[in-house]
Amino acid sequence: MKNTVLSASLAMIILLTAKADAESIASMTSGRECRDITLSAMQQHVPIPPAAILSKNPVNGICEVILDINGQYVPIYAGKEFVIAGEMFQDRKQITQTRLDTLKAEKFMRLRSDIDACVAMSYTSAEKAKHTIYMITDPVCPFCHQAESQLKNFADTHDAEFKIILASVHPPVGRRKAIEAVCRNLSLDQYISGKWQAENKTDEHQCGEGNDLISASEKIVADLGINGVPVFFLENGRRVDGADMDALAMLLKDYSVTVSDAK
Repeated sequence: MKNTVLSASLAMIILLTAKADAESIASMTSGRECRDITLSAMQQHVPIPPAAILSKNPVNGICEVILDINGQYVPIYAGKEFVIAGEMFQDRKQITQTRLDTLKAEKFMRLRSDIDACVAMSYTSAEKAKHTIYMITDPVCPFCHQAESQLKNFADTHDAEFKIILASVHPPVGRRKAIEAVCRNLSLDQYISGKWQAENKTDEHQCGEGNDLISASEKIVADLGINGVPVFFLENGRRVDGADMDALAMLLKDYSVTVSDAK
């Protein structure tokens, strides 16, 4: 009986030791491709401006590094003796873009309370919409106007609320127009109609509150790495660049399916 107990105890010790060794080996090998990859190490191979490393992940035997350079996310693939700039494709999929989209969405979620504080106007056809969509737009952007003309119909069709953030990429004219829209306290209907712009009363409608809101919006836009408008964000941080309402509808559909599956 004692021998049986002793044998069982020894077997358990051996099993636990083997498991610990396996975990130790896995820990040592996991991420090995990225272990020695630092900003200074990469700068030995290629000039890199001041940047921060957002993430490092082993991909297909090399290290995928995402850099934040002045708010822009830049992918690099590196080893000890080389650096490759660009994106990686596998199985007909742009796997680099998937990682970039995830990082951008995570940043949006971290900034969401600040983004909500920058909303200049909103629209919803329902008392409680199922989805929230943020639109970053510029009063003097023709592509923005193209998308804005479809907002109400899109919101009604997809049971969504639009939150509008004004941030001009055409200063100083666009910036002053954005401030005017805030100071006039325009509704989305009034803003989209464009009649207020035709009145040419921008100088009469400049106020501190409007300037402060647009300044905050400009900071958010810079933090999100946006240099062109319109840009749309879903409430999960997923993003559509440009006046592509079909792409926005598809992204919203994919998000709805994901949420439904999660439930």
